[in-house]
Amino acid sequence: MSWIVLGRDKDDQEGKQFMWLNGAAGCGKSAIAQSTVESCIEQGLLLASFFFNRSDATRNHVGSFVATLAYQVYYAFPGTEVQTEILSTIKKDPLVFKKTLQEQFTSLLVQPLRTHFSKDQSAQLRVPFLIVIDGLDECTDRGAQKAILTGLADSLRNSNLYVPVFVVSRPEQEIKLSFGSKNLKDMHTTLSLDLEDGHEADSDIRLYLFDRFAQIKDDFDNLTAGRKLAEDWPGDKVIWTLVRNSSRQFIYAATVIRYVESPRHRPDHRLEVVLNLRPVKGEHPFAQLDSLYSMILESVLDIENVLRVLSLFLTGRHLTFSAIETLLSYDEGEVEALICDIGALVRVDKSLHTGQLYPRFLHASFREYLVDAARSKQFHIDVDCTIIRSITLVLQYLASCCSSSFNPVSTTAYIAKSYFHEMQSQMAQRTGQITISLELRQSVLSFPLKEFLEPHSTPTYEYRQLLEDFITPFLQIMESMVIIDPTLSYIQDHQLGILRSVLMQQLYRYFNDDKQALILVLFHHLGSDRFVPLVDDNTGRFYFTCSSLLLPGWVQGDILSLSRIWYKQNHLHRANVYHRFVRQLLRDIQAGQTTEYALGPIVHERATLACFKELAKLLPSLPPEPFVIYDAEEGDHRISWFCEKRLFTDNFTENNMDADLVFDALNGDFEWIFERSEGPIFRDEEFQFFLLGYLIFLLPRCGRSDALVAACKHHDRLLVFQYDCFPVRARELHEEIDRYLERVESPNMIPVVTPSLSVLSGKKGNTIY
Repeated sequence: MSWIVLGRDKDDQEGKQFMWLNGAAGCGKSAIAQSTVESCIEQGLLLASFFFNRSDATRNHVGSFVATLAYQVYYAFPGTEVQTEILSTIKKDPLVFKKTLQEQFTSLLVQPLRTHFSKDQSAQLRVPFLIVIDGLDECTDRGAQKAILTGLADSLRNSNLYVPVFVVSRPEQEIKLSFGSKNLKDMHTTLSLDLEDGHEADSDIRLYLFDRFAQIKDDFDNLTAGRKLAEDWPGDKVIWTLVRNSSRQFIYAATVIRYVESPRHRPDHRLEVVLNLRPVKGEHPFAQLDSLYSMILESVLDIENVLRVLSLFLTGRHLTFSAIETLLSYDEGEVEALICDIGALVRVDKSLHTGQLYPRFLHASFREYLVDAARSKQFHIDVDCTIIRSITLVLQYLASCCSSSFNPVSTTAYIAKSYFHEMQSQMAQRTGQITISLELRQSVLSFPLKEFLEPHSTPTYEYRQLLEDFITPFLQIMESMVIIDPTLSYIQDHQLGILRSVLMQQLYRYFNDDKQALILVLFHHLGSDRFVPLVDDNTGRFYFTCSSLLLPGWVQGDILSLSRIWYKQNHLHRANVYHRFVRQLLRDIQAGQTTEYALGPIVHERATLACFKELAKLLPSLPPEPFVIYDAEEGDHRISWFCEKRLFTDNFTENNMDADLVFDALNGDFEWIFERSEGPIFRDEEFQFFLLGYLIFLLPRCGRSDALVAACKHHDRLLVFQYDCFPVRARELHEEIDRYLERVESPNMIPVVTPSLSVLSGKKGNTIY
């Protein structure tokens, strides 16, 4: 109103002649336009307005636009030069309404007003006139939309007359381009109703719903002689649900209210229909909203490709425009151009971090509309078909990338793989509804798995990313396909045979390196003993204890990502299907391969030596007064290393004790770890705690090795002095070392060159007897 009355904008700067109020469909633009007109009338401000309406044949075109404005201008200035000049113009040129819009504006609006106000000196102190144009996007002739704006701009620019023009519309492409053109760029200011402040918008909608539901309840209770509505109906929970569904747009909330307040039905029953708690009978609660969506989609020029793009947006939460263009083989910028016709429903946002463009649905109910065939009819998007088609598209894209030039960790590749996993998860959830297309069968069967993996076998990080982000969902997709159609097992058998041969070559690397042998052995035995546990991180995830958090630098050689296995508490995580496959490979090696490549004593010896070497590195760095964790059940001092949240227990209040959970892999259950609350947790202690347990587990599985015998004797002497914080584990390891030495050594004592702590660091050793 300051802009209208004083010619100033909200920042008290000199106002531009045009103000463009824009926003999504149903956000309240027309309500604001109507309120503005009413406020101007109350204040005695002169104006002319035109409200376009796509569904009204008399108001969805430009034919009567200037004539309507001229009629209002005529009656706003009775007995003045305005009326005289308008009548004179029409009398001189009866075909004036057939001329260009700019000519009509100049002769019928601008010139009469300029003549009048040039003689009225008092008008210089106020805004002479206001023009309001609402729903410009609903003018079906898009060329006319541009002509209206540019025609008005050119007429007013040369008139020396300040006539504010208030334009209200959705942010459609033609209108955006017009306001960005040289004709209007410096003549307009923009006010957006995108409602970025979600909290403020939600609060407004909640207030509206709360007020209207209270009114509906009072009206119903006063009229009915039967059962009244509950005192707190509909309740805060329901209102907040409706607020969330509104997506910051008032049209959803207003549609709900119009449906619920029907005088022929119980309001609580109608509200239950809205919340999908009661079947729809008769009119659908969102019929009016659906009509709006259908009207917008009907105006789209290339609806087939727009729906194709929307289907991918619907199923993929993180897809960018460039990723869509890659998958659909579109040219750069084509997706943005396609969806410009539905700017009132889908907004284009830009990532601050990557600069990538991505879509944002402005209405949550628009998603529901698209996937409901009864509501969207010819615009329906079949989610099941979209999932199958999307998986096929990603496979076809990745199949075309089988070369060393393909970067598997690039942004586009990452998005494609993430989307692939997302589609796989949805496919697994809908196995009872989905039909496998012939195109998907062929894409899975012919996917060049070996050629896809081999070019990236040298950079370990890239290879691991492919295994985790592509191979894992690929295996799960084949599992889902067999569940849906068991006759497709031949596709799974074919690809598993290829994957087996590829991974087998990588597995052999682990047998010839101590550190990698330890990872391999722990992976193979994971969960089989309490000394090789999965550890809870207090979020419901269980991590392999031989992870990068415990073995920094080791993972670099872990090309098969064996140290990154993890589970979720209630279901297996996506990594599990891949690691199950690798475990089966190890069982096959154990059963049919030579001793050199079996998980026998030699590999366990390598793994044990790796543990001893790591212990040697840790001993000098251990704190003089180690932090103590006590296991009440075992009588052992321990570390609980992932658990950040402390669970208070009444049994230990006197000693100020807290409790954590550690997963007992042997019993498949949790055990409590009680911890003193004072002092820090030292990472070296964590590592030492697990290494002692690994050695206790590994030694009985080792054969005779001079290096291992020497390491055992050296560390057996240190156990008494260095492991005060874990006395139970130190005692068990001491006993295990004695048993190992007794088993592998001959009765006659012979000199053994044993590496001391300095030897394990690369220096000279000592001889002991």
